[in-house]
Amino acid sequence: MLRLPTALVMAMVLSVSSPAASNERTPEWAAAEQQRGEDLFAAQDFIAAEAAYGEALDVRTRPADSRGRAESKASAGAAQSFRGRRSRDTALLEGAVRDHRAALEAYTRADTPTEWAEVQNNLATALVWIAHVRGDGSAAELEDAERSFSNRLEVKSPETAPTEAGVVLSNIGTVQERIGDRLSDADQITRHRQASATNAQALDALRRGGQFSYASDVERRVSPFMNRIAQVD
Repeated sequence: MLRLPTALVMAMVLSVSSPAASNERTPEWAAAEQQRGEDLFAAQDFIAAEAAYGEALDVRTRPADSRGRAESKASAGAAQSFRGRRSRDTALLEGAVRDHRAALEAYTRADTPTEWAEVQNNLATALVWIAHVRGDGSAAELEDAERSFSNRLEVKSPETAPTEAGVVLSNIGTVQERIGDRLSDADQITRHRQASATNAQALDALRRGGQFSYASDVERRVSPFMNRIAQVD
């Protein structure tokens, strides 16, 4: 299975209530709804979290608050993605992709590199899961996922952030292998060789980042594939 770099932060939440009762939906109200959604997300109540993000989006419109809208769209996409992965529901995963793409209309590498990179990563993850759930042999979503994971490396590169880049490179290697599995003949060999080279880069980055245990886990997973590709003429 694909190793996902993003993990949920578990939280004990006794009760998550709506913001103070008010009929006026101000930007402050929307920010409180966004925070309520984040608390619900941390408690793994993804349906309620998505609803809270939706409330925030009623106020965080594109002309008035494009950055706030991007934040809520990205959050709603993450909630849908977790729901879709749990239930193997492509409709939810496709909704996550749409929301992540909407967030990227405001987030840019130049102005908001951290947010841009995170959304690129989450977009790629949702695309990989769509391909996994559908299982129809199409490489389209996987190729899109490869591009989005690669985009993240523009912000978190092996030189500047070897640990994070190593995880992303490992994901890219897995995606490239799966793309190759959907091809044949010379095209398959090319993609599989690319995957093997990417896996080697991932292992190097993880070790340079001091993640020796994680690198060993990755190596055990990819070594049989890499050895097989090395024997191909």
